[in-house]
Amino acid sequence: MATTALNERLTLQIPFPSSRLAKIAADVLDVDKDLKPEVSRRVISTEENMLTLEFETSTLKLLRTVVNASLDMVQLVVNTMGSFDTEEQS
Repeated sequence: MATTALNERLTLQIPFPSSRLAKIAADVLDVDKDLKPEVSRRVISTEENMLTLEFETSTLKLLRTVVNASLDMVQLVVNTMGSFDTEEQS
């Protein structure tokens, strides 16, 4: 099987109010693994209060699709944390 080059790349950094919330978001988003790692790869990490999403895909169209889907999930996670997180922010 030929290897597809992952030439298209994008890194997003999303700030959160605290490192705890960034870690929760990363843990929730990391549950869904890449379905086709040979054409699309996503790496999720945190540093302090910053959530970092790194994308690599074989085509620009696929990059747009993967990023849009991931941002929809980030929005859902943020909205859910806003509704249900009861820990006081310092």
